[in-house]
Order: sequence, then structure tokens, then C-alpha cells
Amino acid sequence: MIRATGLLLLCASATHANTYCADLTARTTTEIALPDGTPGTCSTSLDLSGAQAINCRWPFDYRADAATAAFTALLSATTQCVNTDGVTDQGVNHPDSYDLRIFQTEAAQISVSIKDKGALQQTYVFLRIAPKD
Repeated sequence: MIRATGLLLLCASATHANTYCADLTARTTTEIALPDGTPGTCSTSLDLSGAQAINCRWPFDYRADAATAAFTALLSATTQCVNTDGVTDQGVNHPDSYDLRIFQTEAAQISVSIKDKGALQQTYVFLRIAPKD
């Protein structure tokens, strides 16, 4: 079961990167920040089996360079932690753009994505950590 405790900061230093990796693996926090310290809005959700997943999001101005930088930093930190590249998901059939990378570990599926929401005039960076059944 996921407990909503702890603070997770993704930072360039090895100490913070190690903290991110440990918390990513343990899935024991719902307080996650981008490498620059920007806290995410995080929550948990239940899948059909009753397992809890962590879902975090960071909103940016529509197609802002800062959104791309945040996605790249989050992707890099996750790649470093799980020691493998994420698999690029197939495109979706809607006018807004998105890029989704999926990482598989023994215990979890980790998704890092960036999505343009034209109707909202925002771009979002998402992180999802879902336990494997």
C-alpha cells in the first residue's frame, strides 16, 4: 500500500538523485517535485485490482519551453534510476501532441509524459507510478 509520506526532490546532485531513485522504487511518497524544485500536484488512484498508483502533474503555459525542459529532466532522472530507457508509446488520435515513455521495473510501471492541451492553452508534464499486479 502506498503511504502519502516523505518528500521527493529530483535534483541534479547525487544525493537528491539517490533520494528520488529510492522513493521511486519504494513508491512511498505523493509529494514529488521537478528537478528545479517545482512541486507537483499529486494524488493516488486505484486500479481495477485495488492497487494504488501515484499520479503527479505540472501545468505550464501552452507549448512553453519550460514544459519541454521539465519533461526532459524528469525523463532523464527516471532513466538514471531504473537504468534503462523508456519505451515510447504509440501516438494518439487527437489534435494535441503528446510524448509518453513507459519504464518497467520488477515492482512498477513508471510513465513520464508531456501533453499539450490546446483547449486549455496549457501543456502538462505527468508522472505515474503504478504497481505491477
